[in-house]
Formats: sequence, C-alpha cells, structure tokens
Amino acid sequence: MIEERLREWAAARGYACAMTDLGVVETVRRKLEERRAAGMIEAGFFADSLTGFRYLEGSSITGPACAVVLAVPSPISVLPVTVDGRKVETLIPPTYVRYNATFEDVLADMKENALRGDFEAAILRAPLKSLAAHMGLVAYGRNNITYRPGFGSGHQLCGYVVGAAWETGERPMADEPPAAQRAEARLERCGDCRACLQACPTGAIREDRFLISAERCFTLHSESRKPMPAWARPAGPLCLIGCLACQLVCPENKGRLTTAPSGVEFTAEETDAVIGAGRDLEMAAGAGLSLAARAEKNAALALALAKFERLGMTEDIEVMGRNLWFALAKGNNRKQ
Repeated sequence: MIEERLREWAAARGYACAMTDLGVVETVRRKLEERRAAGMIEAGFFADSLTGFRYLEGSSITGPACAVVLAVPSPISVLPVTVDGRKVETLIPPTYVRYNATFEDVLADMKENALRGDFEAAILRAPLKSLAAHMGLVAYGRNNITYRPGFGSGHQLCGYVVGAAWETGERPMADEPPAAQRAEARLERCGDCRACLQACPTGAIREDRFLISAERCFTLHSESRKPMPAWARPAGPLCLIGCLACQLVCPENKGRLTTAPSGVEFTAEETDAVIGAGRDLEMAAGAGLSLAARAEKNAALALALAKFERLGMTEDIEVMGRNLWFALAKGNNRKQ
C-alpha cells in the first residue's frame, strides 16, 4: 500500500506523516472564508497573507489523489553577527531557513524513494497548519502555532498532492470520521495554560478566543516590507525575523525545541551593510535602486547576500536588516 510506503519512508527520515482524501482541502478553504466573512480575521491581514493559496487549482495531478502532509523537524538557527566589536548571537526561528527549498528537497526524495515512479506528486499550496490540524498530524496551541508530539513547534509542514493513490480501491486512511469532518485539533493543556498569552509582547494572543489577532503579532510585521508600527516591540532573544517569545515559554516545547548553527556568520562590515539595507527599507531610501545593484557597489552587502542565499533567505535580507536595526535601537538583548 502507498500509505505504508510513505509512512516507512517518512519514519526513516525522522518525519511525521498524515494522509487523507482531498475533501479536507475544500473544508479548509471554506472555513478560512467563513472566518473572514465573520470578521474573525482582520481584512488587511487576510488580503496580505491569506489570498495566495492555490489549493487544488492548476494541479498537474490527474486521476484519484490524496493529500499528504509531513512534519519535518526544524530547529532554531543561530547566526552570529558582529556589532560594536562584539559577537552577538541572533536567532532565526524554525521553518525560515531553506523554507521553499525544503518543499522541493522533500518532494524529490519522496518521488525517488517512496513513490518510485508509481505515483505522481506535486506541492500543495494551501493553509497547511489548518490542513494538518484537521488530519490529526498536529495540534494548535493558543498562540496559533502548531505542535507535533515529540517535535513541539520545531517543525516545518510540507504538503503534497499524491496521485493515483486508490487505483486498487484503497483508502489512504480508515479513520472515522474523515478528516474533512473533523475539527482542527488543539492542545488540551492550553485550556489552563496562559504562558504564551503572558509572554506575547504585543497582545496578539487573546484570552477571549483561541484565534489570535494576527494583525497584532510581531512576527507578521517582522516579515513585512511595510514600515514597522510604532507600537510593535520585539521580545528577547534577538531574532532576525519572527519572534520566539511564545514558543520559548510554552510547556509543550520543554526539551523539544532545539537550536543548531546556521553555518553563516556576519563580520562587522557585513552586519553594518545588512543594517544599512534595512534602514533604507524602513526610511524608504534607495527606492528605484535594486538590492543587486546596491550589492555591486557594496562588497560587504554582496558577501552578506551570498550568505543569505545559502540559507535560502535572500528575499528577506532587507527586512532582517530592518529588524536588527530596530531591535538594537531599542536596546533589545544589547549589553551596555
């Protein structure tokens, strides 16, 4: 059975795997739209962050198919930078490093070693957190981050459509009810725990409902090229992008959230160049001059750009420079 092959392949690589029919994809799309219509999701956040999913539209998979979602372990990455003559360890939360490349790498490996040419497969562009929670692969925490037993929140979700899974009449999952009819799984311990709510620096995690106010989440603004809101406050430790405040205090992550070297380190000149690019972004300076063009004139920026390329994060260099400048300017984690 294809399910057994996929689960054996995933287990051998330390991944967690879930499979179900494609009905759950439409369920996730419908629930997202219902939440938008009910005003549970702020309109600006929805337009900026939740309208790019393709779901099953334009899929190259023909014939019967199923959804496969994998939880791939992803550590916190440590990236040292040199500031004022001192080395400072900045952090990159799970999933950012080689995010897009991980989808492609896992797909290629799955095709070669699990599907072995017997089945088609393609990347699924859908809200994977909701999808995986419906499938029982993960559970939502109060911070709306997903948790996998044994992994905590240190994982990246990768979704795929696998074709021809039922040529022999098999169903990939015999669980009842079907995933499309299940509620999104939530962590039981969140009922009594308020650790993340108290740790959130911007009040995005709410007492009155499980769905956070995403438009208040510092992570959202740390990823955006728009100016940082005056009310936004980064929380320690110093992250180049995103925020770890809620994940670090979460009891579900105790002993599970790991760190690993990024393999990249910035010299003082490279750090200054990255901060300069971020300052230009925030102050709307350098408009009309591409990052590549600026890198041609700035050797340190070119070197930093090449290092970010190794992390699969070149598109984020300016926002990360802005975040670093913003955090240092507010004295976050800076020794006096």
